[in-house]
Amino acid sequence: MLESEIRVRSRAIRRGILLVVAGSALIGGMAALAPSKGAPSIAPLYTENVPQEGLPTVYGLPLAWTNAQLFATWYDTLQLTATEAEILEAALAPLAAPCCDDNPLARCCCERGGLICNVVRTARGLGAYLVRNGYPAEEVTRAMEQWLRFIHGDYYVARALADQGGDPRAYGLFQPENGACYRGLCNAPLQEGGCGGMGHEVIVERPRI
Repeated sequence: MLESEIRVRSRAIRRGILLVVAGSALIGGMAALAPSKGAPSIAPLYTENVPQEGLPTVYGLPLAWTNAQLFATWYDTLQLTATEAEILEAALAPLAAPCCDDNPLARCCCERGGLICNVVRTARGLGAYLVRNGYPAEEVTRAMEQWLRFIHGDYYVARALADQGGDPRAYGLFQPENGACYRGLCNAPLQEGGCGGMGHEVIVERPRI
């Protein structure tokens, strides 16, 4: 299956989930999630692992793709004190980078070459903002993970499926260890399962023609 086809199928799966959760197009959505007749649906895994857009957050902004650039700006501009940096480090410690999960969120694979992708940049920007505003490390961790699950939901569903002994590839997903970084998606939009670019502008979606 071509990379572009897999991305399209992945987006279709997520759209199907939203329809299922909303109570419309139930049969069509469930069928899209089953690779063959009689195979189990993974709709519950999306419901359990991927927060929906618009969900309230501890920091007062609903989950939204439009937050990505704001979080990235926080990463670029907020200068933490030594004490604040220690709190952020503690908050980052439990989290892997979903785009390259053999690396911690505190230091993704791109940083070995002096770069940083926008999946990691936005999450750490959010973390820095929360630490600056007095949130404890545990709450910062939860908020960053909620954001990562929102923007890279397919990774968390694939990981949950693999943990249950399932094969993510049967559903058009990739193995968790084969993250976006390792599939050459560093400059692909966040909404297509990519890293949203490596520059100051976060690529959320593909420009409309």
